[in-house]
Amino acid sequence: MASAAIFSSLRRRRTPSLEAFLAPVDLSGVALLETLAAVKLELFSSFSGKSLPFQRKNSRSLIRKIEFFVVVLEYLRDSGSTLPPTAILCFKELYLLLYRSKILLDYCSHSSKLWLLLQNQSVSGHFHDLNQEISTLLDVFPIKELNWSDDIREQIDLLQKQSRRAKLLIDKHDETLRLKFFSFLNEFEKGQIPDPVELHSFFVERLGIRDSKTCRDEIEFLEEQIV
Repeated sequence: MASAAIFSSLRRRRTPSLEAFLAPVDLSGVALLETLAAVKLELFSSFSGKSLPFQRKNSRSLIRKIEFFVVVLEYLRDSGSTLPPTAILCFKELYLLLYRSKILLDYCSHSSKLWLLLQNQSVSGHFHDLNQEISTLLDVFPIKELNWSDDIREQIDLLQKQSRRAKLLIDKHDETLRLKFFSFLNEFEKGQIPDPVELHSFFVERLGIRDSKTCRDEIEFLEEQIV
Protein backbone atom coordinates (compact mmCIF):
# COMPACT_ATOMS: atom_id res chain seq x y z
CA MET A 1 0.00 0.00 0.00
CA ALA A 2 1.08 3.57 -0.60
CA SER A 3 2.93 5.42 2.11
CA ALA A 4 3.26 9.02 3.18
CA ALA A 5 6.13 9.34 0.72
CA ILE A 6 3.78 9.75 -2.24
CA PHE A 7 2.74 13.10 -0.82
CA SER A 8 6.26 14.30 -0.04
CA SER A 9 5.67 17.45 -2.09
CA LEU A 10 2.91 18.63 0.22
CA ARG A 11 3.18 22.21 1.35
CA ARG A 12 5.44 22.12 4.39
CA ARG A 13 3.12 23.86 6.80
CA ARG A 14 0.37 21.46 5.73
CA THR A 15 2.39 18.29 6.18
CA PRO A 16 0.13 15.76 7.95
CA SER A 17 0.96 14.34 11.33
CA LEU A 18 2.28 10.81 11.69
CA GLU A 19 -1.06 9.70 13.13
CA ALA A 20 -2.63 10.18 9.71
CA PHE A 21 -0.69 7.16 8.46
CA LEU A 22 -1.23 4.85 11.41
CA ALA A 23 -4.18 2.49 11.51
CA PRO A 24 -6.25 2.56 14.74
CA VAL A 25 -4.87 -0.78 15.97
CA ASP A 26 -6.64 -0.56 19.34
CA LEU A 27 -10.11 -0.18 17.83
CA SER A 28 -12.55 -2.80 16.63
CA GLY A 29 -16.25 -3.28 16.00
CA VAL A 30 -18.47 -0.29 16.72
CA ALA A 31 -15.58 1.91 17.88
CA LEU A 32 -13.78 1.37 14.58
CA LEU A 33 -16.90 2.17 12.57
CA GLU A 34 -17.42 5.35 14.61
CA THR A 35 -13.83 6.41 13.94
CA LEU A 36 -14.28 5.82 10.23
CA ALA A 37 -17.54 7.77 10.31
CA ALA A 38 -15.73 10.73 11.89
CA VAL A 39 -13.03 10.64 9.20
CA LYS A 40 -15.54 10.50 6.36
CA LEU A 41 -17.57 13.33 7.94
CA GLU A 42 -14.46 15.51 8.04
CA LEU A 43 -13.68 14.61 4.45
CA PHE A 44 -17.20 15.25 3.20
CA SER A 45 -17.56 18.55 5.03
CA SER A 46 -14.42 19.74 3.26
CA PHE A 47 -14.94 18.46 -0.27
CA SER A 48 -18.48 17.27 -0.97
CA GLY A 49 -19.92 19.47 -3.71
CA LYS A 50 -16.71 21.49 -3.93
CA SER A 51 -15.18 22.03 -7.37
CA LEU A 52 -11.39 21.92 -7.38
CA PRO A 53 -9.46 24.17 -9.79
CA PHE A 54 -7.72 21.19 -11.42
CA GLN A 55 -7.87 17.38 -11.23
CA ARG A 56 -11.66 17.68 -11.32
CA LYS A 57 -12.37 14.35 -13.00
CA ASN A 58 -9.97 12.44 -10.76
CA SER A 59 -11.28 14.12 -7.61
CA ARG A 60 -14.93 13.48 -8.54
CA SER A 61 -14.16 9.83 -9.23
CA LEU A 62 -12.40 9.44 -5.88
CA ILE A 63 -15.21 11.17 -3.98
CA ARG A 64 -17.80 8.90 -5.63
CA LYS A 65 -15.89 5.84 -4.42
CA ILE A 66 -15.70 7.31 -0.93
CA GLU A 67 -19.45 7.94 -1.01
CA PHE A 68 -19.95 4.22 -1.59
CA PHE A 69 -17.90 3.34 1.48
CA VAL A 70 -19.98 5.82 3.45
CA VAL A 71 -23.10 3.85 2.51
CA VAL A 72 -21.42 0.62 3.62
CA LEU A 73 -20.31 2.12 6.94
CA GLU A 74 -23.76 3.50 7.70
CA TYR A 75 -25.36 0.17 6.82
CA LEU A 76 -23.05 -1.76 9.13
CA ARG A 77 -23.42 0.73 11.96
CA ASP A 78 -27.21 0.71 11.76
CA SER A 79 -27.44 -3.08 11.44
CA GLY A 80 -25.32 -3.69 14.53
CA SER A 81 -23.54 -6.56 12.77
CA THR A 82 -20.51 -8.13 14.42
CA LEU A 83 -17.41 -7.63 12.31
CA PRO A 84 -15.25 -10.70 11.62
CA PRO A 85 -11.45 -10.27 12.05
CA THR A 86 -10.85 -10.06 8.30
CA ALA A 87 -13.39 -7.24 7.98
CA ILE A 88 -11.76 -5.34 10.84
CA LEU A 89 -8.40 -5.51 9.05
CA CYS A 90 -10.01 -4.23 5.85
CA PHE A 91 -11.70 -1.34 7.64
CA LYS A 92 -8.41 -0.36 9.26
CA GLU A 93 -6.90 -0.22 5.80
CA LEU A 94 -9.91 1.83 4.70
CA TYR A 95 -9.09 4.26 7.51
CA LEU A 96 -5.68 4.87 5.93
CA LEU A 97 -7.17 5.18 2.46
CA LEU A 98 -9.68 7.78 3.63
CA TYR A 99 -6.97 9.82 5.29
CA ARG A 100 -4.69 9.69 2.26
CA SER A 101 -7.64 10.65 0.09
CA LYS A 102 -8.31 13.66 2.29
CA ILE A 103 -4.65 14.68 2.17
CA LEU A 104 -4.55 14.47 -1.62
CA LEU A 105 -7.83 16.37 -2.06
CA ASP A 106 -6.66 18.98 0.43
CA TYR A 107 -3.41 19.30 -1.50
CA CYS A 108 -5.31 19.91 -4.76
CA SER A 109 -7.58 22.40 -3.02
CA HIS A 110 -4.90 24.53 -1.35
CA SER A 111 -1.87 24.27 -3.61
CA SER A 112 -0.73 26.93 -6.02
CA LYS A 113 -2.71 26.54 -9.23
CA LEU A 114 0.42 26.91 -11.30
CA TRP A 115 2.17 24.28 -9.20
CA LEU A 116 -0.73 21.87 -9.73
CA LEU A 117 -0.39 22.35 -13.47
CA LEU A 118 3.35 21.72 -13.36
CA GLN A 119 2.74 18.56 -11.31
CA ASN A 120 -0.29 17.50 -13.34
CA GLN A 121 0.98 14.08 -14.38
CA SER A 122 2.46 13.30 -10.96
CA VAL A 123 -0.71 14.26 -9.08
CA SER A 124 -2.80 12.27 -11.56
CA GLY A 125 -0.58 9.32 -10.70
CA HIS A 126 -1.38 9.75 -6.99
CA PHE A 127 -5.11 9.54 -7.75
CA HIS A 128 -4.51 6.43 -9.82
CA ASP A 129 -2.50 4.83 -7.00
CA LEU A 130 -5.38 5.40 -4.58
CA ASN A 131 -7.81 3.91 -7.08
CA GLN A 132 -5.62 0.81 -7.36
CA GLU A 133 -5.53 0.48 -3.59
CA ILE A 134 -9.31 0.76 -3.41
CA SER A 135 -9.56 -1.96 -6.05
CA THR A 136 -7.24 -4.21 -4.03
CA LEU A 137 -9.21 -3.55 -0.85
CA LEU A 138 -12.46 -4.50 -2.56
CA ASP A 139 -10.89 -7.70 -3.90
CA VAL A 140 -9.95 -8.92 -0.41
CA PHE A 141 -13.06 -7.65 1.35
CA PRO A 142 -14.84 -10.58 3.09
CA ILE A 143 -18.18 -10.03 1.39
CA LYS A 144 -19.44 -13.56 2.14
CA GLU A 145 -18.72 -13.17 5.86
CA LEU A 146 -20.93 -10.10 6.23
CA ASN A 147 -24.71 -10.13 6.20
CA TRP A 148 -25.17 -7.46 3.56
CA SER A 149 -28.22 -6.71 1.47
CA ASP A 150 -28.33 -7.65 -2.20
CA ASP A 151 -28.18 -3.95 -3.07
CA ILE A 152 -24.91 -3.47 -1.18
CA ARG A 153 -23.43 -6.58 -2.80
CA GLU A 154 -24.41 -5.34 -6.25
CA GLN A 155 -22.82 -1.95 -5.58
CA ILE A 156 -19.60 -3.61 -4.42
CA ASP A 157 -19.52 -5.76 -7.55
CA LEU A 158 -20.06 -2.70 -9.75
CA LEU A 159 -17.36 -0.69 -7.96
CA GLN A 160 -14.95 -3.63 -8.26
CA LYS A 161 -15.46 -3.76 -12.02
CA GLN A 162 -15.08 0.00 -12.38
CA SER A 163 -11.90 0.06 -10.29
CA ARG A 164 -10.32 -2.79 -12.24
CA ARG A 165 -11.01 -1.06 -15.55
CA ALA A 166 -9.81 2.33 -14.37
CA LYS A 167 -6.68 3.65 -16.06
CA LEU A 168 -4.39 6.56 -15.33
CA LEU A 169 -6.41 9.67 -16.16
CA ILE A 170 -4.54 12.81 -17.16
CA ASP A 171 -7.11 15.52 -17.80
CA LYS A 172 -6.66 16.85 -21.34
CA HIS A 173 -7.75 20.35 -20.35
CA ASP A 174 -5.23 20.52 -17.50
CA GLU A 175 -2.48 19.09 -19.68
CA THR A 176 -3.20 21.61 -22.44
CA LEU A 177 -2.79 24.44 -19.93
CA ARG A 178 0.46 22.94 -18.66
CA LEU A 179 1.89 22.79 -22.16
CA LYS A 180 0.69 26.34 -22.80
CA PHE A 181 2.69 27.56 -19.81
CA PHE A 182 5.82 25.86 -21.13
CA SER A 183 5.26 27.53 -24.49
CA PHE A 184 5.33 30.90 -22.68
CA LEU A 185 8.62 29.94 -21.02
CA ASN A 186 10.03 28.89 -24.36
CA GLU A 187 9.19 32.27 -25.86
CA PHE A 188 10.80 34.11 -22.93
CA GLU A 189 13.96 32.01 -23.35
CA LYS A 190 14.12 33.09 -26.98
CA GLY A 191 13.86 36.74 -25.95
CA GLN A 192 10.31 37.02 -27.24
CA ILE A 193 7.30 38.41 -25.40
CA PRO A 194 4.20 36.17 -25.51
CA ASP A 195 0.92 37.64 -26.71
CA PRO A 196 -0.41 39.83 -23.84
CA VAL A 197 -3.96 38.65 -24.56
CA GLU A 198 -2.90 35.02 -24.18
CA LEU A 199 -0.99 35.81 -20.98
CA HIS A 200 -4.05 37.53 -19.52
CA SER A 201 -6.28 34.65 -20.54
CA PHE A 202 -3.92 32.10 -18.99
CA PHE A 203 -3.12 33.76 -15.66
CA VAL A 204 -6.31 35.71 -15.01
CA GLU A 205 -9.10 33.71 -16.63
CA ARG A 206 -7.68 30.18 -16.39
CA LEU A 207 -5.66 30.34 -13.16
CA GLY A 208 -7.81 32.97 -11.46
CA ILE A 209 -4.86 35.19 -10.46
CA ARG A 210 -6.83 38.42 -10.44
CA ASP A 211 -5.34 40.51 -7.63
CA SER A 212 -2.15 41.13 -5.67
CA LYS A 213 -3.11 38.78 -2.82
CA THR A 214 -3.72 35.82 -5.14
CA CYS A 215 -0.48 36.57 -6.95
CA ARG A 216 1.43 36.77 -3.66
CA ASP A 217 -0.04 33.46 -2.47
CA GLU A 218 1.06 31.78 -5.70
CA ILE A 219 4.59 33.15 -5.39
CA GLU A 220 4.92 32.16 -1.72
CA PHE A 221 3.78 28.62 -2.42
CA LEU A 222 6.18 28.23 -5.35
CA GLU A 223 9.04 29.59 -3.25
CA GLU A 224 8.34 26.95 -0.59
CA GLN A 225 8.76 24.21 -3.18
CA ILE A 226 12.12 25.59 -4.28
CA VAL A 227 13.67 25.94 -0.81
